[in-house]
Amino acid sequence: MQPPKLEKRPKKHKFWNREIEDDYYYLEENWQGIVKNPKLLPRPIKNYIDKENKYADHFLKDTKKIQKALFKEIRGRIKEDQLSVPVKYENYFYYSYYRKKSGKKKGHYALSCRKFKSLKGKEEIIFDGDKESKNHKYFSYGTGLSLDQKKQIVSIDTKGNEEYVTNVRDIKTKKVLTKKPINTSGNVVFAKKDYLFYCVLSDKRRPYKIMRHQLGDDPKSDLTVYQEADPSFFVSCGLSQDDRFLYINTSQHDTDEIWFFECDESIPKPKLIKKRKLDFEYSLNYHPEDNRFFILTNKDNAIDYQIMETSVNAPGVENWKTFLKHKPGTLILGLFVIKGWLVRMVRENFNEEIIVTNLKTYKEHKVHFKGEECYSVGAAPATIDYDSKDIIRIGFSSLKTESRVYDYNCKTRKLTLKKRQIIPSGHNSRLYEQRKILAKSADGEVDIPITLLWKKGMIKKDGSNPCLVSHYSHYGSTADISSFSVLRLSLVDRGFISVSCNVRGSSAGGNNYYLKAKKLQKMKTFFDLKSVFDKLIEEKYTSKGNIVTTSGSAGGMSNGYLMNNHPEYFKGVCTSVGFFTVILTMLNANLPLTKIEEEQWGSPLKSKEVFDYIMKYDPYYGVKKQKYPMLYFSNSIADPRVGWYESVKLINKIREMKLDSNPIILRCDIDASHGGASSRWDSLQRDLIPEYAWILKLFNKHKS
Repeated sequence: MQPPKLEKRPKKHKFWNREIEDDYYYLEENWQGIVKNPKLLPRPIKNYIDKENKYADHFLKDTKKIQKALFKEIRGRIKEDQLSVPVKYENYFYYSYYRKKSGKKKGHYALSCRKFKSLKGKEEIIFDGDKESKNHKYFSYGTGLSLDQKKQIVSIDTKGNEEYVTNVRDIKTKKVLTKKPINTSGNVVFAKKDYLFYCVLSDKRRPYKIMRHQLGDDPKSDLTVYQEADPSFFVSCGLSQDDRFLYINTSQHDTDEIWFFECDESIPKPKLIKKRKLDFEYSLNYHPEDNRFFILTNKDNAIDYQIMETSVNAPGVENWKTFLKHKPGTLILGLFVIKGWLVRMVRENFNEEIIVTNLKTYKEHKVHFKGEECYSVGAAPATIDYDSKDIIRIGFSSLKTESRVYDYNCKTRKLTLKKRQIIPSGHNSRLYEQRKILAKSADGEVDIPITLLWKKGMIKKDGSNPCLVSHYSHYGSTADISSFSVLRLSLVDRGFISVSCNVRGSSAGGNNYYLKAKKLQKMKTFFDLKSVFDKLIEEKYTSKGNIVTTSGSAGGMSNGYLMNNHPEYFKGVCTSVGFFTVILTMLNANLPLTKIEEEQWGSPLKSKEVFDYIMKYDPYYGVKKQKYPMLYFSNSIADPRVGWYESVKLINKIREMKLDSNPIILRCDIDASHGGASSRWDSLQRDLIPEYAWILKLFNKHKS
């Protein structure tokens, strides 16, 4: 079966006295309209997409047996009725779980429940995801509580475009209390006096305005609390821990401006904390006991952040005082406050730690976890209440050890196990080997953390092993490369080494690790990934031609650059919702993300130097007449972040120019979002399983 061909309609663009041609520019026409309503996809393009999916199905036809086996195998590792650890809010315990017997309409979405005063009490289902999702191929939702716990916010997206329809319901009667549905970005909070504060999307899909709705009123009369005029800034809102204040955060990736006011004000009068300044970051945490803000900020060149404090009555930056000094190399990942305690998460030497500070004595201590080489740890308040009785909740896992949830008493320093991940089909961590190694970057400036997992007895350090390398490393986002996943075991058990890494572009090595791979230094991300592959080969974990690399979204830039410039390393390259047309996106000011993305990649519209630099790594314009490895792409028509057309353009250009017969397949989903299918089993069956089957087929392991 031959792959489908897409009609060319060449369009030339001229910038900085340089002409570039796009054969498929027409695919972008009415993109935002199609995202809003995928049914608007023109029939000829829909027919082409159908042919791509048929071509992919044809290629994977001989993997049907292994796909069924993989689904059964992975599902067998997932507890059908997995229960969350209950969280207390005043007199109620809140939790969620899935139905045990999963059918076509059951067990796909969680049930949100609560019990009054005791976990032995009668269960009250306050939101039934299975029931609510009926008749919807895609279903994403968010819920929230009123302060009296009698009413519930319900926000629903049934298309995958991240546009939510929001209503308020009476929890007991299920009666809808809003006169008309409210269109939101999904960012909605319930405050005092039955006020609803919510964020609105602009016509270019930018979260730009905060509104207030009085329950019972017509949404047409809703009050505008804040509106952001700068197209490069996105807006969000949230409540302080004790529900007293509403925060309005307007930000770029590395620049913040925060306003706040008391939620019950009849006419809100937001107060500015610190006027925006390029690359000045800060966030707020309120401590009611002494009426002060704790501020996490990079003020005074604190690259890895410091903690400052100020009175709520004098919140301006001129009144900020140092609470915890900046320590270069120790990145403060975040903090939160409960009654009597400040908790911060830090990363130092690529290891994560939790540090607790007594706000009366100012003494601090670390929460210690020992015995694992590659582990992941995180902390959160143990209750929705501000007063959690000295208790915080900690999650812990390693590459080979199932996740655990603990309650930690900050006063007694005692850890209490609340939940241990159950693997119904069984799991023996002693059968696996985990390792953390460091690769030196090509320029010698940094070490790069790499984690590896394999099954004992199946790996020889002779370069023969197939390797699956997962990566991302953009926007300062640091992938969790050391936590447990039941998913990767299916490949590991078949002789693969599972590899994860965080190169520059992430903040794994401190914030400077990220900042030094932006704009005109972005290619350090790609060079570092090559250094990772070289290290794996040098240590004889694998060899050229035995590597499959996988990433998504902005990770598409990395995959695109690597397969264009170093195709010999790969058996295959797998990319979901890939960002491939960087230069065309950044030259189109009408796209919703272009302006805010300038902070990351620079503006080719304003600078010839930036234009020339992006052209050096742009995946679409980097395609060459050469041999390519096997390629697997997936996307979604309704994806509001990365245009579905980007992967379509790229694969058609590669098919035309490549000098080999390796198939390129595309799986395009009409009923999905940027994150793929919405239900837990659909996500597994439609997204992950075909990808794993494709990987196994590359190494002729799909028949076993």
